[in-house]
Amino acid sequence: MPMNPSNFPNPTPTGGASTSGGAADPANERGTSKVAQSAREAAAKVKSVATDTAHRAAETAHAVAAEKKDEAAERVDSYGRAIHESAKSLEEQDPNVAWLTHRAADRLQSLANYVRERDYPALRADAENFARRHPAAFFGGACIAGFILGSVLKASGRKLAESTGESDSFQTGYDPDRETRGEESMADAPSAPAAMI
Repeated sequence: MPMNPSNFPNPTPTGGASTSGGAADPANERGTSKVAQSAREAAAKVKSVATDTAHRAAETAHAVAAEKKDEAAERVDSYGRAIHESAKSLEEQDPNVAWLTHRAADRLQSLANYVRERDYPALRADAENFARRHPAAFFGGACIAGFILGSVLKASGRKLAESTGESDSFQTGYDPDRETRGEESMADAPSAPAAMI
């Protein structure tokens, strides 16, 4: 028998489609739509939880930043008050120096008030704008602030060491009492042979 297309059997439809126009099974469509709906609901819940968590984290960060900002403002204000007190002792000796010292203290206290009145994003924006307009002054001020912070940390470390009875590990440099106690100074210490260096 010769091969012609009429001799081949009709292919059977696959994938659950019927022979009448290829329409899908209604039960299969309902199952697929239920799965899709469940997936959309789960995605919406995950998105909602993520949004709530992000909002809570942002609120916590803002609260911590506000607390630290207020602490910094209070510390700067206390420095201003202390400088005013020291300026009072200078008033009799040198009124000009006392006037300049009071003026510096007033500036510190106005800075403290400025920090108290502004929120963190506004302070950040102001600092960025100042840094763009006056980069040398900004970085110079950052260096000075770093030196002051280092001095404060060093002094507080000494105070802590004294209060706990530990030796002062912050002291460096020449100690004239070391020689009278019989301790070797760094200049008197034997140097390492050249071969070891």
